Amino acid sequence: MNRGRWLVLLWLPTVAAAWEEEPALAFILAYNPVVQAQRQATEAYQPPTLTRRVMEHTAFYVRAASGTSSTTSETGDTTTSDPMTVGIQVNIPLASPREQREYAQQALAEATRIDEVRNRALTDLGKLRELEAERAAAQERLDFHKNKADWMQERIKKGFEGDVEKLWEAAQKQNTEAAATKRLELLIAAQRRQVAHTAGEQWEPLLDYLRGQLKQLPES
Repeated sequence: MNRGRWLVLLWLPTVAAAWEEEPALAFILAYNPVVQAQRQATEAYQPPTLTRRVMEHTAFYVRAASGTSSTTSETGDTTTSDPMTVGIQVNIPLASPREQREYAQQALAEATRIDEVRNRALTDLGKLRELEAERAAAQERLDFHKNKADWMQERIKKGFEGDVEKLWEAAQKQNTEAAATKRLELLIAAQRRQVAHTAGEQWEPLLDYLRGQLKQLPES
């Protein structure tokens, strides 16, 4: 391997992570247990719609009308009847100030919870992205030192004994970068799980997505 080649390796671009922030964030907000519980509470306090109020407060009635009516049959018999009036009575109360106030309080609480979960998720996703970038950089340095060591071994085989000490230094740096890479892999795995579990029962698809094992998250 020539020297120019391993010098260039240090400047190779990092590989971008496969996951995207926006889909992950939307998935978390859709399935986060705290957000879901608050949404249910808000729905429970929502004042009924006009259609629902009409159905709840509509009653049918039948009452006697004024006057009588007579009917004479072909045989000459006369029948007298009291007419009845059939109708619908609607009494629709408007939403009370208390209902509106309670609903507004729950809606505000929901917005607050969503904002809290979003900010936490953004922080956790940002930390994950940072760790992945550090890991990619450490891997590049590790590859660089490996290739440098290989190059020096070839030179030593050709009689350049002065490179023995440099080879030892390269091997030491290689071990350091290997340890750093392993440490970052463990941190990334833990961070991915932390982010995934903010999606509640749907944590597994999110974890697979963050690992790059799932190209697209299920529709929420």
